[in-house]
Amino acid sequence: MANYRIDCVTKPDRYSTHERITAVGGPRPDGSGRWNDNADNVIRFIESNQHQFYTSEGGATARVGVRVSAAGHKFLQTHADGLWRDNLLSLPECA
Repeated sequence: MANYRIDCVTKPDRYSTHERITAVGGPRPDGSGRWNDNADNVIRFIESNQHQFYTSEGGATARVGVRVSAAGHKFLQTHADGLWRDNLLSLPECA
């Protein structure tokens, strides 16, 4: 199992509260460049315990987990200190 840092996100409408993040990316764990994947694949990796994902910004680290919306849609969200937060939305857009 590898630990992947997320440092950018892709969201069709950055300011919409009804659209979810569609892709994420970050530096490869071995330092050999960058990775980028769609949110559905990352959700599968997390749920199957194949990989772990986290953010690390401003000296604070938070793991990324899977949540389910009221409508039953899965989405990514950070979890730290026992609280779910929307830290991913503060990350820049992936290039």
